[in-house]
Parts: sequence; C-alpha cells; structure tokens
Amino acid sequence: MANLEELAQVFKALSDPLRLRLLKLLTKQNRCKEFCVGGLAEELGISQPNVSHHLKILKSVGLIKCQKYDGYSYYVVNMDRLEVLLPELKDKLLSASCSGRGGIL
Repeated sequence: MANLEELAQVFKALSDPLRLRLLKLLTKQNRCKEFCVGGLAEELGISQPNVSHHLKILKSVGLIKCQKYDGYSYYVVNMDRLEVLLPELKDKLLSASCSGRGGIL
C-alpha cells in the first residue's frame, strides 16, 4: 500500500514530458514486445544515455521493470504496480473528509 510520500515520488517521476512519452510508448508496446534502450532512443529520437537516465527514474518508483536477455536489458511497464497505484491514488485523493482535519494528512 502506497503512502502519500510514495505517491508524491510517482508524481515527481511522471512530471517530465519525456518520461510520460516513454511510459506511453512502453504501455503501447507492452502487448507486443519489449524495448531495449537503443530501440527506445531510436523511437523517441533522443540519445541512449538520455533514455537510460529517464528509465532509471521510472524504474526507481516501480513503474517499469527491466528484464535481461542475451546481454541486453529490455523494459516493460510494471502493470502490477500500476494496478495497485491507480486505485490508491483515487482513494487518497477522493476520500478526503470535508469536515475539518479528518482528511488524508
């Protein structure tokens, strides 16, 4: 179960437009194939070190997973993590009490 600090870290990781593009690309491809850094860099038109940096941030909050095959690292969206985070986010944001201090903090 994610607490508010963990949710804030997820929002921070998603605050960069490139990371959102990466996550969207990985989500779209999750059904078909996995991407290596080189494939992501080519698809997004940016350098491999730049892709690696952003993947590291997404991985640090558990939004993506890395799987290694034949010396290459392949990335996929961590759907299990998303399935836990989304309902918790809804619960934390929408269940706040309007009657004073009994809210989420």
